[in-house]
Amino acid sequence: MTLEIGTAIRNGLRRVGTRNGLLLVALIFLVNGAGSLLGSSATGLVNRAGQFATGQVTDPGQIFAIGVGTGLASGLVGLLGFLLWIASIVLTIGAIRVLVSDETERLPPTAFTRNAGWAFLNFVVGAVVFAIAVALGLALFVVPGVFLLVTLAFWAVFVAVEDRNFVDAFRRSWALTKGSRLRLFALGVGVVLVSLVVAALFGVPSALLGGAVGSLVVEVGTAVTTVFSTAVLAQAYNQLKASAGEKYVETEQRPSPAEDTTA
Repeated sequence: MTLEIGTAIRNGLRRVGTRNGLLLVALIFLVNGAGSLLGSSATGLVNRAGQFATGQVTDPGQIFAIGVGTGLASGLVGLLGFLLWIASIVLTIGAIRVLVSDETERLPPTAFTRNAGWAFLNFVVGAVVFAIAVALGLALFVVPGVFLLVTLAFWAVFVAVEDRNFVDAFRRSWALTKGSRLRLFALGVGVVLVSLVVAALFGVPSALLGGAVGSLVVEVGTAVTTVFSTAVLAQAYNQLKASAGEKYVETEQRPSPAEDTTA
């Protein structure tokens, strides 16, 4: 079976509308929305620090209060931002596991907790290496970057679903995409086009509403496109694995590297 582009996109859209797809949209919206609020808070802190630095505040009591308050608030904003970053990665790993599976009604806790440390570490390091490799490839006449983007497209799925380290995940993604890279590129173009349409659907009311409400509408659209693109990636992974004769096995039943004691 070759990669069915239309089927992957249709199934990706369908998964967004399922119960757990909508739950994932809600969770991503909450994390992104909290991040936006933190960004606004950070801007306010910068403005207050600017007043202090430019001498707009001269009263010693106010200077002390602004200095202490800004320092404490900056530390709190930084801590919350760090926690949200961790939450976003755990949520991404869990979303991949859920969308690769046939589960459509609930979000299994194990999708977010199983081998969390192992998956988190390899996801973070792999994301950095992947970003650098693609960026360097794009700098070299674009084509190498696009090639790496396509051939390594499934590395995060192998880390999340099969508990692979990021090096093995790159290697397996390279092997899995062999023979289907042009179709994967076309699939990526299709995902971008659908995402642009969704962004426009949410962008128009956002522009009309404006302000904080408009920003929240944009965040909803971002959450929808995130789940959609992840679902399409999961569908493509399942198709190619089935084509290779390696049908998906439920992640809860797959032993982790730490649990696998076979020689």
